[in-house]
Formats: sequence, C-alpha cells, structure tokens
Amino acid sequence: MKLMKQKIEESKKIIITTHVNPDGDGIGAGLALLMALKKMGKTAEFVIQDSVPKNLGFLAGIKEIKTAENIKVKDFDLAIAVDAATYERLGCVTELVKGIDLINIDHHISNNAYGNINLIDNVSSACEIMYGVIHELGIEIDLPMGEALYAGIVNDTGNFAHDNVTKKTMEIAAKLIGIGVKNSKVVRELFQNKSYAALKIMGNALSKMTFVPEKKFVYYYISYEELTKLGGSKEDTEGLVERINSLEDSNVSLFLREEKNGTIKGSMRSKIDTDVNAIAQIFGGGGHYKAAGFSSELTPETIIEKVLEKL
Repeated sequence: MKLMKQKIEESKKIIITTHVNPDGDGIGAGLALLMALKKMGKTAEFVIQDSVPKNLGFLAGIKEIKTAENIKVKDFDLAIAVDAATYERLGCVTELVKGIDLINIDHHISNNAYGNINLIDNVSSACEIMYGVIHELGIEIDLPMGEALYAGIVNDTGNFAHDNVTKKTMEIAAKLIGIGVKNSKVVRELFQNKSYAALKIMGNALSKMTFVPEKKFVYYYISYEELTKLGGSKEDTEGLVERINSLEDSNVSLFLREEKNGTIKGSMRSKIDTDVNAIAQIFGGGGHYKAAGFSSELTPETIIEKVLEKL
C-alpha cells in the first residue's frame, strides 16, 4: 500500500480504467478513485472500452467517465486498473496504458498480478479494497464517493446475499451509510428499475432454461438474433445467471449470450461447493470460486458439453 501511495503522489497525470462490459463494482471503484485523485489535485481521467450501464446513471460524476475512442491526449504517467482480473480484460484501453507504470487493484482470485504494483485481496469487491486505498491516500470519503463505493459493494455481494460478505464488508457498508448513503436508493437503482425488454428477456430465460438434474445444473443461451428480436441489449441480461440458479434443485448455473460478432459471453454461478472459477479458466476466463465469467469462440453446444464434463 505504501509503494502504491508513493507512486500516486509522484504522478501528475493518471488514467483509471476497468474491465470490458463494466459493472457496478468496476465503475464504483474507478469513480470513487477519480474523485479522490481530483481532491488531491491530480489530473485524472476514467477511461473504459464500453459504455456505462444505465442502472449506474444515478451516481454523481458518472458523465465524467469517457470511452477510449474519445481520449485524444495519451501522455499519462500512471495507469490504475480496478476490478480487472487480467490485462486483456482492459480491452482497447491497453493501447492507452501501454508502456507506462500500472497499478492493479483487484479482488479476483484468478488475478495474475499483471501490474507493476499489485494490490490484490480476495474480499467482496474492488470497492471494499478501494475504501482502504482512499483512506490510505489521506482523502476523506464524501457522499458522492461513498455512494459509488456502496454501489460496487452491493453489486458484487448481491445486496449482501453472497458468501463473500464478511464482518469487514458490513463495517465498511455501515460507515458509508453513516456518511449519508441510502441503502434503499442504491438497491432500487441497481436491481429494481428493469426495462421492458429486460423483463421480456427474463421471461424468455425462465421458460427456455434447461435443467440437468443429475448434475444439478441449469443453463440458458440467447443468440444475438433473439436478443435483438426481444428489443434488448447486453445490459438487459444482467442478473439472469443468478435468477435461473434460484431453481431449488440447482447448484450451478450457466448463462451464455452471443455477441454481435459471434463470440459467446459466459457467466457462471455456484450455490454451494462447485469451483466455477476453475471451470471458467478452461475457456480463458476466471473470477471467484462461486462466480466467474469468460468469453469464447466455441459454439454454445461445445461450451455446455465441456462444462458438463467438469461437473
């Protein structure tokens, strides 16, 4: 932590980034850090490959996040990646951070320590780590920063429902509520404002999901064509992997979504004792013991076959 603090204090122009297809944790951690660095008087940009999910639009400062294509100046002297398990997960932003020192702040057990400085801790979320980072930098967390951090913690714990919640997680959440963060507001914005398309896709998933009882395994695949026909986008599929795994006899769930270019995006969840991180690594992905993801050029049928072999 001291080396990281020293590096940040020495740097003048900093680029923050997170993984492709960003979620509440990556955005929350990066946004809170952006605010903290600006309080320190630093010139900083938060740059990502893909657009910000709509359900995070309520966060203060969200419009300051830029996509890589809109960044013209490239003379950064430090990069900070948050919530990205591998360097490749930064997507096209790697072109902006190439050749400069990189601080890697993450909570995924599959992280391969790709930074010049690495702060990796197997806790609930990158936002839980970022809470400590900001304090180490000597910056007082205000309400906008606190709301961003809280959103990330809620996102990655399923509103404190997952096994990754610890006493420390709850203590940090309590401190954030103490500075004015409203739990009901964050939960409502993240989970309870679904688009019409998202609800139609959820209904489609519940009616078409396949259950393999001998493996206690449930899966659902949606093609790009079907997703488009239902009027949806990738954002409208958020939470489906958890939803289908609520089936009482299921232990592991797999959600596969076809991208426009034909690539298959996979998300896996485990209720009890199956290491889905190990399964995701077969396809070059990873994450956590009970929650992991990957991208693959294989067909959905082949992916499902390989997953079944490992269960």
